[in-house]
Amino acid sequence: MTQFQMEVNCEPHHAHPPLEVGQMSSDVALPRSLGADVDFTRSGVSRFPNRDLGVPRFCCEVGVPLAEQKELGHNRWHPDIPPLHELDPGDEVILETPGYDDYQLQDADEDQDIRDLDLTRTHPIAGPVYVNGAEPGDLLVVDVLDVQPLSGIGYSNILPGMGGPLASWFPRGFKTVWDLHGLFATSRQIPGVEIPAISHPGVIGVAPSHELLQIWNEREDPLIADGLAGPREDAIATSVLRTLEGDEWARVAATAARTVPPRENGGNLDIKNLSRGSRVYFPVFVEGALFSCGDLHFAEGDGEITWNAIEMDGSTWLRFNLIKGGMAKYGVRNPMLRPSPVDPNFGTRYLSFTGLSARGREQKYIDTTMAAVDAVEQAIDYLGKFGYAPEQAYTIISVAPCEMHVGGIVDIPNAAVTLKIPLDIFDKDILPQ
Repeated sequence: MTQFQMEVNCEPHHAHPPLEVGQMSSDVALPRSLGADVDFTRSGVSRFPNRDLGVPRFCCEVGVPLAEQKELGHNRWHPDIPPLHELDPGDEVILETPGYDDYQLQDADEDQDIRDLDLTRTHPIAGPVYVNGAEPGDLLVVDVLDVQPLSGIGYSNILPGMGGPLASWFPRGFKTVWDLHGLFATSRQIPGVEIPAISHPGVIGVAPSHELLQIWNEREDPLIADGLAGPREDAIATSVLRTLEGDEWARVAATAARTVPPRENGGNLDIKNLSRGSRVYFPVFVEGALFSCGDLHFAEGDGEITWNAIEMDGSTWLRFNLIKGGMAKYGVRNPMLRPSPVDPNFGTRYLSFTGLSARGREQKYIDTTMAAVDAVEQAIDYLGKFGYAPEQAYTIISVAPCEMHVGGIVDIPNAAVTLKIPLDIFDKDILPQ
């Protein structure tokens, strides 16, 4: 493994004032991806002026698109993307990333930006991180130690034509800007609602092998041909592949996979409980695992029904370990998750809506998607009785820590799904009286 270098731009910005840190203690080695002349002003994470924990931090310049700070990461999956950082099992790193929109959205009530959004630039993710000793067949154990916002602004949009299963209800779309205040988010577009943080990376995963990448492309090509996924060629020009340029960039970009769906490597899992304190077990497909993450969410409901959570730029603090031969030992082919122990807890203070795969004269056989949408539509209608417009209610369901559960998929011919909305996010009592 050759050494690789990266110039880390750690100039402080308003969301991260400089930390008062002392010199690195002599028993802490400089991270291998950084030269000895790197300013460690923001690498320390201790409040004590004479102690530096030695956790390397790769910094995102707020407001700058990934293509203009491409050494930070990439927006496609491919095993040949050069690593950002190398570490040993047991080591930690902090990765900063732009939001999913790559800084295209503006903190303004005007909403033309959601119609002009170039979705081929999603998702900017930081990495890859090369984990020494990781080999195909291992399990990469990733502890999510913390997730924090950078700019303090979040966005939740119903994008025209991309707003989830009810997109046709909102042809103009709907833009929501969130102010992130510590553990809570509020929005001038949806007054009377306060969303608690359940912050997590939406995209988190490892690189596919060349063989797995080929399988992805072959099985997704028919969907592209049927118009169910975006043409790969349309996204080549906006591919960011870290430091690759010229012919190497063109070779990798031609077959690199979009970050939009979840796959065997993880990817766009959008699991709200993958928050600080959680642990994820990833199957390893290439030497070094080549881990990356981004698409950070301040909060999200199960299903991310509008296609947006409260999307934010931010930092993710991670620790890595390995289970050698773990894929075969435990029969793992997709990521596994131990959820966070510190997520918001509403106890029994939810209102639960039941959805079915039957409505009036329409019937679908054990269709959990239809049942989920049925529950969402009922919740939108119900919240409308308390003054929330359909677009506001739809957004609330997508971004609040709502829970969606499959009640049953064996009671033919109908599936049942429940949608639970936490009562305490509202400034009014929404229970039936």
